[in-house]
Amino acid sequence: MSFDPATEGWEQTEAWGLPEFLRPMWLRPDTTGFSLGFQPKAALNNGRGVIHGGILATYMDHSLGRTVREAVGRVPIATIQLDLHYLAPGSMDLFVEVRGDITRQTRSIVFIRGMLTQGGKPVLAASGIWKVLSQKG
Repeated sequence: MSFDPATEGWEQTEAWGLPEFLRPMWLRPDTTGFSLGFQPKAALNNGRGVIHGGILATYMDHSLGRTVREAVGRVPIATIQLDLHYLAPGSMDLFVEVRGDITRQTRSIVFIRGMLTQGGKPVLAASGIWKVLSQKG
């Protein structure tokens, strides 16, 4: 793969809790938040030549969770529900990007939706609910 995320405004970022084989994780900030991304590698192949759906689900869960965690001040959180809609196969040849947008937030619950794309095309859509486990005091 010839794509270099660093030349496109991406920077490597911490990936706490993400399995080692899905690293490095890349982050690209913008005026309304950030996107997260990774480069597919052979170990993520499902045997049919595309990214395994479970890998995409894991990455979506982690990315949306990171978006929620940043929004609530980096306190502990947990996924309550994550609904996934597979829209297209994940290509082994294209950088994976996830963007999450919070749709509603209370003191203890955060609702979010997200889209995983490759080359600007939707691959996986999600909506989820996260529980804020503790508040900063």
